[in-house]
Amino acid sequence: MLVAADACPVGIFLNTDSPLTALLGQVQRLADESGVSAYLVGGPVRDSLLGLPVKDLDISVVGDAPALAARLADAAGGRLTAHQRFGTATVAAEGAVVDLVTARRETYHRPGSLPDVQPGDITDDLARRDFTVNAMAVPLCGDVGQLVDPHGGQDDLRAKVIRVLHQRSFVDDPTRIVRAARYSGRLGFPIADDTLPALNKALPGAMSTVSRDRVRHEMERIFQEDRPLRVLRLAGELGILTSIHPSLSVNHLPEVIHPDHPEAPLVWLAALAWVLRRCEASAFCVGINAPSDWARVIDDTVALRGKVDQLGQPQLSPSVVCALLDGLSPDSLSAACLLSSPTVAERIGRYLSEWRSIAPLLRGTDLLELGVPAGPAVGEALRALRKARLDGETHSVEDEQRLARKWASATD
Repeated sequence: MLVAADACPVGIFLNTDSPLTALLGQVQRLADESGVSAYLVGGPVRDSLLGLPVKDLDISVVGDAPALAARLADAAGGRLTAHQRFGTATVAAEGAVVDLVTARRETYHRPGSLPDVQPGDITDDLARRDFTVNAMAVPLCGDVGQLVDPHGGQDDLRAKVIRVLHQRSFVDDPTRIVRAARYSGRLGFPIADDTLPALNKALPGAMSTVSRDRVRHEMERIFQEDRPLRVLRLAGELGILTSIHPSLSVNHLPEVIHPDHPEAPLVWLAALAWVLRRCEASAFCVGINAPSDWARVIDDTVALRGKVDQLGQPQLSPSVVCALLDGLSPDSLSAACLLSSPTVAERIGRYLSEWRSIAPLLRGTDLLELGVPAGPAVGEALRALRKARLDGETHSVEDEQRLARKWASATD
């Protein structure tokens, strides 16, 4: 249900008992004292009108946003991160985040380029936004609480559609193509009839005009969604995933994920990489400029996929499972639990929850006292003891001592 916005106090936009209301009041007071115009903009306005919880604040300042942010950080006892060159700042206080940006107008000189930025007013600032539902503002000074909505965002909230502000929007910034899928999946709103053709027209080759880091950042934001599977499916249907890498697909993903078992963000990266061959995985890493943690997940997922047949063999001992899985990324293993047969998923699940943490009761110094020679033999003995404990051949310190003495005698 859409919340009425006409002539309402700013507080109606904060459907939460969090410290956000107090922080917003401080922004309002400090902006008034500084003689600048400040507006609540974007996602917080959208979500409040939809009756959804607001988690953070986005503020547009017709004036010096970093200066206002510095005053807010002092007043709220928060942590300030400012980028004077870009006119942006973030204040983290009382468990919440306030993003402040100097109102600006943007001009794109070529597709996918970062825009040229000039100071502007709130009309300019809203005109640079991605979708109408994100292009609304509420003044914190002057006509407090009156919705500023020059692009029909409230009408599109009522119609439940995702619509761009103009037909060149996806050409100017192709990352908006990914965001269209993300907001559509998150809100459950279809992409508007006059927006989908513009998306389809801009899509071929669009991601090649954007930096690899920006593409990866948009993927990361999908993985961080509350319902990433829904967004990924939509991105697959729209052809967005194949525009990032031609072998990416969602056809192998499960239909649903149990809501009681949310997955870590990089599990979804592993899920996408599950169908990639080694050469495709390498190209994918290059194409998104994958940092080391992403590259490890992708590489380990490809390696793990090659072990699935072995993991599905009957009567596999825990030690053999551990030998196959030790050292692989937990994110890759969690993805395999979602995508493998029940037998393989059960074994990987046991490994994650139980087997990987099993270690010998004896330590290296104990083995030396029992006659195991110093050097590589100690490591070999520890591995043998772990194998025995995993497979139920030892249950106590005494059992391990007997096995260690026997092992030491055999190495004499």
